[in-house]
Amino acid sequence: MKVNDYLLVIPRTRCEIADLDYLKQLKHQGYQVECLPPGQDVVEVLTSRPPFAACFHYDYPDQQGLGDLRKAKQAARSVPLLMITHAHSEELAIWAFRARVWDYFAHPLDLQRFMEVVKTLHDLRLGRTITEMALSPLEHSNRMPRDARLHYEAPSTQEAKLQQALEFIDHHLDGRFSQADVAASCGLSVFQLSRLFKRSTGCTFQDYLLKRRLEEAVRLLANPTVTITDICFAVGFRDLSYFTRTFHRQMGQSPSAYRCSLTDKTPSLPSVAPSKPDMPFEQTERSIK
Repeated sequence: MKVNDYLLVIPRTRCEIADLDYLKQLKHQGYQVECLPPGQDVVEVLTSRPPFAACFHYDYPDQQGLGDLRKAKQAARSVPLLMITHAHSEELAIWAFRARVWDYFAHPLDLQRFMEVVKTLHDLRLGRTITEMALSPLEHSNRMPRDARLHYEAPSTQEAKLQQALEFIDHHLDGRFSQADVAASCGLSVFQLSRLFKRSTGCTFQDYLLKRRLEEAVRLLANPTVTITDICFAVGFRDLSYFTRTFHRQMGQSPSAYRCSLTDKTPSLPSVAPSKPDMPFEQTERSIK
């Protein structure tokens, strides 16, 4: 199917994006850019008039928006998809690449890298030769990251065990699990895990778990489209009033008041000191709420 010389932008945002710098830069450099009007089927456009690339632009990705991207890729496999998102997380980036996104960009947008990627896709899709591509400055600017210069030393066994425990907690933060479940996931006894947490993090397992759940709640509160009730359950609490009291005790204000006070720079979560909660934590063998 013929590739058409334009870049399709699919907005999945609450605000207009017409004045954004990357769109102005694309047009300044002579690229033809079309934004998909609200309500128009992206699959129909991609299959009837394939662009050299398509860019999904999100503020806070939701299931419907991400589902649209997945359907678009399944229907038009040959069209490279780019993804821009304001709400970035490691899990979202992994999902994007598994969905066969060509490249992933989080705000603030690296405009230079974005333009280089668009230029590469434009050249590849519209028939520029391999010899011409070899002369592109893209390879010269894509230097090894600074971290790659450091000598890597394998972590100790205890560090590796702790990392496994932290990853288990992050992957199951919205569910029910016990301290024994976490210990089993990294091959430790409950006593060994408790001692490892205290020595490595300076706090107990329960205090660390509470801190992570509240950190995730703070991140989700920045998204105005997610209800506080949904956030409560998404971070592993099973009672809204208990979540509200716990959040207020640690942050000094309720979740709704905190959301209203948000500015461009979200305050960091204060360190969690061991305290006596209004409702006791579940015991080791019982599921943690």
